[in-house]
Amino acid sequence: MKKSLVFVVILILIIAIGFSIWVYWGSVDYSDKTNHETDNWAVIEDSKGDIIAVETAEPSVWDNLVNLRDNQTEMWIGGVVEEYGNYWGFRFRPDTVVIAEITIEGAQSNIRGISGDLNYWINVWARETYVLAKVIEIHQ
Repeated sequence: MKKSLVFVVILILIIAIGFSIWVYWGSVDYSDKTNHETDNWAVIEDSKGDIIAVETAEPSVWDNLVNLRDNQTEMWIGGVVEEYGNYWGFRFRPDTVVIAEITIEGAQSNIRGISGDLNYWINVWARETYVLAKVIEIHQ
């Protein structure tokens, strides 16, 4: 009887510790993908389910981000890609962020695709790059 009680207690502790580690690493991963510098920032989720923070100081772009979150509408969100210290290694330069229904003037990709070939997106394709995304969070 005592041995089975000890076994159950140890099993519960292992499960609790494992769950705590899983929750901790999930939050570290999230915070690194949503690294930002300003008070106003949005989290976008692209068509592949990856997330990144988007910042802008432009009031009309910010209003569009808020509307996209409220309406849960997918649109092309992007800007000029620049190196940045987050999980993905890049961000959309805040002063260039654009939201569009169509992207005639820019390239289309996804967050993981941009991250996987940063040299191309920063040095070769030096114009706006867009990801099909929805806004899942607004922080202001």
